[in-house]
Amino acid sequence: MRAILKAVWQVLPPLFAALLYVDLFTSPFVARMGVSSTGEREEGGLPPDQVKKLVELGDVHFHKGEYQLALALELQLYRSYPENPVYLQRLAEIYHRTDRYQDEAAMWEQFLQHAPVPVEGCPQIGKAYEKLGKRKEAVNAFERCLSFDPADPDGFFFLAHALEMEQQFDRADKLYQQCVAVSPKDADCQLGMARVMFRTGRRAAAKNIAREVLARSPDNADGLLVMALVNWGDGNLAAARNILERAVKLSDRYPDLYLVLGRVAERQGDREMARASYSRVLELDPQNEEIAHRRLALERGSAAQSAHP
Repeated sequence: MRAILKAVWQVLPPLFAALLYVDLFTSPFVARMGVSSTGEREEGGLPPDQVKKLVELGDVHFHKGEYQLALALELQLYRSYPENPVYLQRLAEIYHRTDRYQDEAAMWEQFLQHAPVPVEGCPQIGKAYEKLGKRKEAVNAFERCLSFDPADPDGFFFLAHALEMEQQFDRADKLYQQCVAVSPKDADCQLGMARVMFRTGRRAAAKNIAREVLARSPDNADGLLVMALVNWGDGNLAAARNILERAVKLSDRYPDLYLVLGRVAERQGDREMARASYSRVLELDPQNEEIAHRRLALERGSAAQSAHP
């Protein structure tokens, strides 16, 4: 049965998988969903026709963006069948879309425990922890994700990136290298490796990798960011700023671009540009305390200058 469910999960869309689950587990020839470990049916199980209606209506509300209506229906299904991975996944998706990241992470934890293909909860579980600012939990989640498929380039990337954010550069570097070994043209892993090289003083190597990626994809925002960082590190502030101003036009919802643009502008003495860049960072990443402090310092400096012409 587990092999059948694994095949179903990998091939069919969630709605059809859910309906097949209903058919399978309400058949008199197959054990019901919602039975205890002793084989007895749990209390609160729903009639098959009601389950089917809830699944179909919940799917309609979900795809219309009516998440609160979908949530009420999915919770009914979840309470009756708390180990059904289809319902766990849908609840996690609803919580994600309504910014309830703690609840999202909790649903993905249950999904990983019960799903026939737990890797389908990756990288979402780690990203949910990152949204909560729980970086250690994110690292742990991404480690589990990589264990499900030890040759997956995405698994290498997300764990390496989480470690990079924790400034565990040695581990991150090794994982990025493993990713590139498995998938040599994976731009995310190449540029992750380049960022680690930059941060560990290997600017020339970082620049070479960024050039290679940009030769294939000139508008790659991460590639432009690395080139800007290298130029900044080399003292070429004007070149770094030009690259960043181009990059934010291409990708205006990438806070790191505005963060580095603000730092470069600050170094150039352009307080107005720095303040505007930091404001944009905080629009995209309201929890960034470091940038909030930098913007406040700039505002205080401007106020002091205005008071003493």
